[in-house]
Amino acid sequence: MVDSNSIEIDPALAEPKPRKWLGLREDLGLYTGPRTTDGAPTWTLHDPATHRYFRLGWLEFEFLQRWNLGNAETIIQAIQHDTPLNADVTDIELFSYFLHSHQLTKPQGAESSQLLAAKRKASQPSFWTWLLHNYLFLRIPLLRPDGALKKMLPWVNVLFHRQFVVLLLLLLVLAGYLVSEQWTQFSRSFSHVFTPEGMLTAALMLSLSKMIHELGHAFTACHFGCRVPSMGVAFMMGFPMLWTDVTDAWRLPSRKQRLSIDAAGMIAELALAILATLLWTVLPDGAVRSGVYLLASTAWLLTLAVNLNPFMRFDGYYLFSDYLDIANLQERCFALARWRLRESLFNFQLPIPEEFSKNRHRLLCAYAYGTWIYRLILFAGIAWAVYHFFFKVLGLFLFAVEIGWFIVRPIIKEMRVWRELMILHKTPLRPRLAWLIPLTMLALLFIPWRTHLLVSGLLSAETEFTLYSPQSAKVQRVLVKEGDSVQTDQVLIELTSPDIDFRIASAERHLAELNEQLASQGLEVALAQHNPMDMGELQSTLAELSGLRDTQKKLTLRASFAGYIRDLSDVLQQGEWVAKNESLGIVKSPHATVTAYAEEADLNRLQVGAKGRFYSEGGDFAPFPVQVITVDSVGTRQLTIAELGSNHGGEIAVREDEQHHLIPEQGIYRLLLKVDDHTLTHAITIRGRLSLDTPAESLAGRLLRSALAVLIRESSW
Repeated sequence: MVDSNSIEIDPALAEPKPRKWLGLREDLGLYTGPRTTDGAPTWTLHDPATHRYFRLGWLEFEFLQRWNLGNAETIIQAIQHDTPLNADVTDIELFSYFLHSHQLTKPQGAESSQLLAAKRKASQPSFWTWLLHNYLFLRIPLLRPDGALKKMLPWVNVLFHRQFVVLLLLLLVLAGYLVSEQWTQFSRSFSHVFTPEGMLTAALMLSLSKMIHELGHAFTACHFGCRVPSMGVAFMMGFPMLWTDVTDAWRLPSRKQRLSIDAAGMIAELALAILATLLWTVLPDGAVRSGVYLLASTAWLLTLAVNLNPFMRFDGYYLFSDYLDIANLQERCFALARWRLRESLFNFQLPIPEEFSKNRHRLLCAYAYGTWIYRLILFAGIAWAVYHFFFKVLGLFLFAVEIGWFIVRPIIKEMRVWRELMILHKTPLRPRLAWLIPLTMLALLFIPWRTHLLVSGLLSAETEFTLYSPQSAKVQRVLVKEGDSVQTDQVLIELTSPDIDFRIASAERHLAELNEQLASQGLEVALAQHNPMDMGELQSTLAELSGLRDTQKKLTLRASFAGYIRDLSDVLQQGEWVAKNESLGIVKSPHATVTAYAEEADLNRLQVGAKGRFYSEGGDFAPFPVQVITVDSVGTRQLTIAELGSNHGGEIAVREDEQHHLIPEQGIYRLLLKVDDHTLTHAITIRGRLSLDTPAESLAGRLLRSALAVLIRESSW
């Protein structure tokens, strides 16, 4: 949806100069508007040349009614005579300035021509300014659908009847019942989505959903008599999205009708989701059913999550604006919040931009501050995204542009206003209680108070060895149990293999036969001729027998170092069979270590010997002290501890390459820390966080070092 483009004029700052009386343009439209919260009437002024709407009050309406009198004093006298309103020449001069600045009057003379030329020049930004505003959001009109919508409206009007709403609710109940009967299958119905055919079908279904969304806005606006001049596609950071111009809804006096237009897109998608749910219950398995499932389950949830956001100019913003019946909600809220901020900090005693009730005043200020915080997070996220999506040099440039233009620039602009108002302020400024908020924020930002560094780590045994079955074998004896302490070379498990025993016995018999043949060859000449062959076979049999005995020896599993037994397999029962390479248990060292990873910007704060504490994830046991023993000087190219990776619930952002290696998204360096042997009875493997003692540092210093580290790394310095 498209908001009104009207420009707010601050009466306190406007200084209209006396000028020749200008007549109103004949093409302007004037419509009855909605009543305000206190019951006062309003009117809506439409400029068809720019397709903008302006909300006027009672006094401004009376001005327009008598504008042809051609004189401010005459108009004031007529208003005071015919109405209970009080007005003076300043009011009409301000209104005249408003009309003239928005080109709502007939241009006359050189002054009007110069003003139009100046505005035209100001409306044509430089190439770089245009590129800055349009690479993030570019809107392209594609259709002029108003005529087609009016022709199709008689076929669609049935959707606006109460009977259709009742039918839709009945279908919703039916769909819910049918899905509950197949809930297990419905909750796992993504079998074909990730196939090429399924992804194509899902893309088509999502496109259909967004088309239905925009048609919902368009038909509802047309139903209430509004014009829909254009529909098209917009690109937000290269991502396409459809849009519909229903600005004409601003002239509707009924708030209920405007709310209906605002919500029509989401209601249309919800209706489509209900129909998709019914289709899912009857369609056979396949890509089409998976695409329909996408509409029935997640598409409408995503639509609500995005469109109900009141901080962005999507459906939620217009719903909130029309619910409060405040046109140009954000601009007016921002003006009110800036006034409140300036008065709270400096008490400039400026006139309030608009008068609202106490509760509404607080609500609008809270909304403005919430929008500013949301935009701060959003623009910082966009800056991070463009930094990663584009190549190195362009990414750094766009990152700086995003932060500078959308975050730093508005702050500096507001501080310049503060300085100008301070100069104009007649009485000296005195400290105020509200100063504690920015002073506290500055203190938290610049005073070195962070004396601890938080990193994620994994507690594990210093050494561990997994016991594997060298081949398929039968359990003969198990000499240990879970948790037993063992010594170096201690026998743990004895396995036996009837196949190996049989082959050893066969090789021994064959060896005895060969020895007998060789012993008798000295007596008979005929047998002596086979001597070289028998000797070779003898050597081969001896080698085979030696290998079989080595294999048999490996079936006796021993501890390679002193430690304790963990994760002993349940199949280790006498007479049970185990498979080749099956894990039977683990021998762990009683000594524990912690492996952690720190970001590149924190390296200068880390020193060998630094102490800290380890906090287990979930609080399974009390925190215990640790001490840094090594800090790698080279960054980790591949994360070998999967438990710390983001794809396994860890805090280190990683991605998988083609070989399924975990590649860190940013520079990290490995730390090894030792644990006091008396702290833990046994070294278990558990994820946690470490709080390491470091020199004091401010948040500003941290941010600066992080920025410099990224700049140096990405610039290959």
